[in-house]
Amino acid sequence: MRLYSEHNSPFSAPVRVAIYAKGLEIEIEPPPGGLLSARFHAINPLGTIPCLMLESGVPLPESAAILEYLEDKFPNPPLRPESAEARAHVRLLQRIGELQVTTPLVELARLDSHATSDPTFSTWLTRLIRGLSSLQIYLRNEGLAAGQVLTLADCQLAPALFLLPKIARQIGKPRLLEAYPVILRYGEAVSAYPAVRRVLGEMAPAWGSQAAAA
Repeated sequence: MRLYSEHNSPFSAPVRVAIYAKGLEIEIEPPPGGLLSARFHAINPLGTIPCLMLESGVPLPESAAILEYLEDKFPNPPLRPESAEARAHVRLLQRIGELQVTTPLVELARLDSHATSDPTFSTWLTRLIRGLSSLQIYLRNEGLAAGQVLTLADCQLAPALFLLPKIARQIGKPRLLEAYPVILRYGEAVSAYPAVRRVLGEMAPAWGSQAAAA
């Protein structure tokens, strides 16, 4: 199998965390011809990364789908808890991380220096704050996102929170995370895990080397 990914892509990062955590021998390389190329769009009609090329030659895009596939295909070491309730908690954290934290952060980053004057700024900032407020409630008060072991929730959340310090400074909110002590504690805890640390190191040249401590 082969994963098409780029180090600066926050949507690809969760998949790489899972691959490293599981010790999978999956080739990781940039999309052929570049993300916007006709060559890559012929491979993946969505034209997005990450995209996992299965052994059958079928492309599997979308990080959430890829994470679930890898967990089903390679269940050991597990990145999902055993009980239905605990798995639901992990999926909830994943959705918050992807839709309410990563997506608004990426959109705010795209606004660049014109962020505060853009008409969509308040919409994305409100969505981000709601996401962080939700994490403050649903994250465990100790250990990792959903307990003491790494899960798919951590694969999603750790890269998302890594983006936050640089973007918070960019939009004039450098002390944003001070209102969320549970998230600050979690960011320090999860960044100590080897698979997470490796991916954050890959992201650092594009997003800055400071972890979630804005």
